Amino acid sequence: MELFYRLMLFAAGLINLLPSLLVFLPDRISKSYGVEVPNASYELLLRHRAVLFGIIGGLMIASAISRKNYTVATVTGLVSMVSFIVLYFWIGKDISSQLKRVMTIDVLATVLLLVGLLGFLLGARSTR
Repeated sequence: MELFYRLMLFAAGLINLLPSLLVFLPDRISKSYGVEVPNASYELLLRHRAVLFGIIGGLMIASAISRKNYTVATVTGLVSMVSFIVLYFWIGKDISSQLKRVMTIDVLATVLLLVGLLGFLLGARSTR
């Protein structure tokens, strides 16, 4: 079951890593998120957000490959994705369809990660 968990961690990490490309493609930010970038300050914040996604996704992928730091990678990924989902529903009005798609993808990645983690924990428990 550890291999299954590692695959799910890797997949969730890849999902988190992909938005980091926006660091290098600032002209795609508006299309990706369905928001206007009215000035350089907003661009800075959104591109920095992309860097943070690269860190989170990179940590998750590195953990899946190295078989180390599972807890840190899993908790970091879950906090990032679940917090976006919660904020999406908490704010709940005038949110772009592109951000709804981001939220849906975060739900999918969260489910992948939780199913992988649950399998790993149950598998570890059954081998005791």
